[in-house]
Amino acid sequence: MTAHTTQRSRRAFFLQGGAVLGAGVASTVGAAALTPANAKAPDEHSKNLQQQLNDFANREAIRQLHLTFTSRLEHQAYEHLPDLFDEHAHVQLSGVAAAGKPAIARLFAEQYRNQQAPVMHGAYRPNALQQNDALTLNESGSHASATYHVDVQVNTPLQGDCTAAQMARLQGQMADCRWESGRLEASYVKTRGEWKIASLRYLPS
Repeated sequence: MTAHTTQRSRRAFFLQGGAVLGAGVASTVGAAALTPANAKAPDEHSKNLQQQLNDFANREAIRQLHLTFTSRLEHQAYEHLPDLFDEHAHVQLSGVAAAGKPAIARLFAEQYRNQQAPVMHGAYRPNALQQNDALTLNESGSHASATYHVDVQVNTPLQGDCTAAQMARLQGQMADCRWESGRLEASYVKTRGEWKIASLRYLPS
């Protein structure tokens, strides 16, 4: 089994999606439309065209899935995050881990929502290494893996009832906040025609 791999900047992949590939596919389709009706394209040409169309659709679906995850996390829509994961998925974010969709639901809807997790991710931003981002699809288009280089907002909820913690809470500060650089390692699985996150792991630089 071979793999179709692309490496591009996070900005290009996540903001432009498959624009370049889409243009190439559109050109191919346009050229095919000008072919005489009685002419038959070689089987290999048809297969290549179909592969390009499938790859483009899969990459765009994964792009949207990742953007939805980061958006829901940043906007604290924790109850809607488990819908993005496969039943047997697992996550590991700065030492906080969960395996299986029910555990992932508890992680976000309870630990994150109630700030009970020892460390929480608040947001992700592309960083200077985004040109090294990569997305790999297997040949059948049923599994994929990706690497995203990011700066992550790491929040450590305030613990205890010491004077400093109480004063911070009175001022609306519920957690110590800092930014650090790292990367997200993700894998995806296509189930019943829909892409889901199979695993998500954060590794600090």
